[in-house]
Amino acid sequence: MRHLILGAAVAAACAAAPAAAKEARTRKPEVLVEQLILNPDNMAETRVGRLTWLNGVRLWSKHWLFGGFSSLDISPDGSRLLTASDRGTWWTASLKLKDGIPEAIGANALIDMPDAQGQTLAESDQDSEGMATSATGTVYVSFERHHRIVRYTAPDPADITSLRRAPPETLPSPPDLAHAPNNAGLEALALMADGTLFALTESYQAEPGYNRGWLVRDQNWAPFEYKRTEPYDVTDAKQLPDGDMLVLERRFSMLGGLGARLCVISGATIKPGARLECRTVAELQPPQPIDNMEGLAVRQNEKGETIVYLISDDNFSRLQRTVLLVFRLEPEAATGH
Repeated sequence: MRHLILGAAVAAACAAAPAAAKEARTRKPEVLVEQLILNPDNMAETRVGRLTWLNGVRLWSKHWLFGGFSSLDISPDGSRLLTASDRGTWWTASLKLKDGIPEAIGANALIDMPDAQGQTLAESDQDSEGMATSATGTVYVSFERHHRIVRYTAPDPADITSLRRAPPETLPSPPDLAHAPNNAGLEALALMADGTLFALTESYQAEPGYNRGWLVRDQNWAPFEYKRTEPYDVTDAKQLPDGDMLVLERRFSMLGGLGARLCVISGATIKPGARLECRTVAELQPPQPIDNMEGLAVRQNEKGETIVYLISDDNFSRLQRTVLLVFRLEPEAATGH
């Protein structure tokens, strides 16, 4: 998460927000949708690197808890969205599809993340960043400030709102994690096919030019390093069907402006102690409809195509937007690489 451009606006929005209820609960806000295009300056543009544009929407709501989304999950059939926010809530929504691509929002809910006692999270514990889900209803969430990974298990996997009734379990973490800067902790979280969590920090460096990361399994945190690509910071990651890891990075500053980069780590290189490198898939920048891009999801459709979803964190600011962008990831051979 970054508060570089709009700190005053964010502070004002937070000050105006009503106090959270003590008991974790579910709310159903009204959410409006606006269709987007890839490039207002070139209406015919449909391709960026290996990404082919499928659709994009802007989402907004007057509800004070809507926004700040830093992670993303899309159900295997593409019909449901789940994301987590900087205020310790999940937002879930059904997606109205046309040819398998979302174009509108159906029923939705904001769900408080509970603490061990079923109460809403303390303010210092709310800053969720990464999220990884399993088919059995388990949701892993990584947090900054109070750096940790928390495991939730929905009592009813068919009803995602039941997550608020699930007592969470905080995974034991290595001492090094506690030393991460407040806003540079576990930003990216991905559940790999073998059940290992791939956890990567935003900008907590092991040494100059390399971020810290861990492979987490059976309470064992095996470190690795990730080569940075300046001026980008890591914001999310998801494993692709072929075993490679897709990573989302973004730049978000007054000097550097807005930008997003998608890159791929070879799955064969993801091992304890490795120094991982990420080859570029695509770079996005204005006038393409990006904002502070922080959430990434991947699914494979019935045609075997890889569909990539991106969501932005608006920092609860009126000067930013929540956008949901949808692309098809083309094979490397299609680009001549």
